Amino acid sequence: MAVSNSLLGMNARNYLYIQKFNSKRNKQVADDKLLTKERLLKFGVPTNSFLAKFSSLHDVREFDWKSLPTDFAIKPSHGYGGRGIFVVRKWDGEKGSAGKGKPVDILELERVIFGALDGEHSLNNLPDTVFIEERIRSHSFFKKYIPKGVPDIRLIVCNMVPVMAMMRLPTIYSEGKANLHMGALGVGIDLRTGITTSAVLNNKQVSVIPGGKIKVHGIRIPDWDKIMEIAVQAQQCSKLGFAGIDIVLDEKLGPLVLEVNARPGLGIQIANQASLRTRLERIADLKVQTVSRGVELAKKLFAEESLEEVSEQQSTLLGVIEKITIFGNDKNKTVRAKVDTGAYRTSIDSDLVEELDLDSHHKLIQVRSGSGRQKRRTVKLRFKMKGKEIETIATYTPRGHLRFPVIIGRKDMGGFLVDPKSIPEGVLVK
Repeated sequence: MAVSNSLLGMNARNYLYIQKFNSKRNKQVADDKLLTKERLLKFGVPTNSFLAKFSSLHDVREFDWKSLPTDFAIKPSHGYGGRGIFVVRKWDGEKGSAGKGKPVDILELERVIFGALDGEHSLNNLPDTVFIEERIRSHSFFKKYIPKGVPDIRLIVCNMVPVMAMMRLPTIYSEGKANLHMGALGVGIDLRTGITTSAVLNNKQVSVIPGGKIKVHGIRIPDWDKIMEIAVQAQQCSKLGFAGIDIVLDEKLGPLVLEVNARPGLGIQIANQASLRTRLERIADLKVQTVSRGVELAKKLFAEESLEEVSEQQSTLLGVIEKITIFGNDKNKTVRAKVDTGAYRTSIDSDLVEELDLDSHHKLIQVRSGSGRQKRRTVKLRFKMKGKEIETIATYTPRGHLRFPVIIGRKDMGGFLVDPKSIPEGVLVK
């Protein structure tokens, strides 16, 4: 039973949770972005690819710059507040471009890394290590909410239970940074549904996203269950009992752990209009054995009651006709699909396969159709339906003569209910 409804302060956080749950050694690992990334990769927690590391000037001088991909990011291991991150695009082995299209070459990259090695971005100006990782490509979901930059999601996880979450959106004030102290928007998230609730900007409550008229509440975060699970996995492998897990949504790879923080900030309480201390007191002494159990507890204990009914109606009930978004290699497309419980496997129009440049599965599958049995080619398909992302192997065939370019088979309806009467007015289903 919680003994306090007041906000968690810094002294209480340090004494009651950081001192109790986080050992000195594990805090040192979390403070080192390179060691954290190596630990995440070792335990199989999703994070972006690690490409190179530098401990000395010699490492930089001897490095093969032609080995790098087109896009990448340079990071100091002990940089704080987003300092020292240098993103490069359109790299051809000798030159590329940085922020605002500024041209860069090998000499400029060496200068950037030399400065970081000297401790230019570390908290105490101590010598540092530097690494290069694959650039994160922000999920297209965020395009209408941010002017530029990469948003992230901060989850506070204690004792394998997510206790609070917020989305940090770069704004017109933060210069593309998802940092609340620089003017980013902190948006509270309901743990059960992944739907945003309230927001804070420069320590003040706001109702719309800066620079537009989009309301901060009611935004459904994609892949929410997966985000929660990855956050718990990251807390486990960090060996911190109390941690802030920062997760980004990559356009192709989905949720990835960006950082693990041993001393997460407390502004998340203002964004959620809730007490972190009250929530922590409910789970700090529980014995949680599995990731799924930790996520289940979070959903049961910390749900917004006003959003529970919305979640049930929007995420589990399918009509006969549903709008789905198909994720292609270079672009996405939203189409109307027929939900067909009589079909086992999802089928897609071959013109869509070509238009979205979907990856072939190189396997023929025998299906039964109105024209008899036939073998069809297959394709790897990723699509979103009712806020849930689904990955599957679909067959494809010309469907231009039919009303719907996609048939959703029952193989891909797991977790949904189908309402056979929900046919939109004026729509013929054949």
